[in-house]
Amino acid sequence: MKKIYLVILIATFFLGCNQNTQKKEAVEEAKVKIEAAVSEALLVVNYELENMSLEDHAKLGAEVAPNFTSENINGLIGKTFIGNVDKGVFGGVYYFSSNEAMDVYLESELWKGIVAHPNLVNFTTDTYGTADISGISNGVASKRTTSNQESDAANLNVLVVNYELENMSLEDHAKLGAEVAPNFTSENINGLIGKTFIGNVDKGVFGGVYYFSSNEAMDVYLESELWKGIVAHPNLVNFTTDTYGVAGISSISNGIPKL
Repeated sequence: MKKIYLVILIATFFLGCNQNTQKKEAVEEAKVKIEAAVSEALLVVNYELENMSLEDHAKLGAEVAPNFTSENINGLIGKTFIGNVDKGVFGGVYYFSSNEAMDVYLESELWKGIVAHPNLVNFTTDTYGTADISGISNGVASKRTTSNQESDAANLNVLVVNYELENMSLEDHAKLGAEVAPNFTSENINGLIGKTFIGNVDKGVFGGVYYFSSNEAMDVYLESELWKGIVAHPNLVNFTTDTYGVAGISSISNGIPKL
């Protein structure tokens, strides 16, 4: 699997590299340093059901959930079990302590057993690094408070946003992120629990994973001037937004963040 590198850090290594050879060397050096510096990695998994009822899927989830703990998966910080029944899409948002831990999981027998399940089909896996500015927005999984109560997942909603850059350098994108990050707090956005700023430089995809206390709070954000300003930015293009509810079994896997 390709390594994931944070845009916030990699931008600085492009400065002063005027020749192509120098740029390549700088990028490779940056990747090595960033790989060591990145403390958390994020994995978003989606799949659909085939010949399986929602009830049976829920039973399967309850059976496998105890596997998803830091005691059973080295480097796992937490997993949020997610689903959008209207779209027929389910999956998980995983936080790992490192890219290496995430890679090991994706080669594990547990993961291979999941993707081999005959009733779970059309898997997608998206991997990201997490930006340091996520600390401003309660988006660092290892530092935020979580709940072990299933009931706290009842109204929780997850929003996953992706976009690409157009005519914008990694350095300028990093500057933009630093400028807007202070907006993403519970004081400024009603019902926001946290936002993790994410990026996969190899794929040229960036964005965020948001947790909201309710579907209503998420909807209000998606109608806000802040959101409209983001999607209207001329250098941020090809936006996708995916929304999910959260399963109560996420309480087992340290996957229910709270303020």
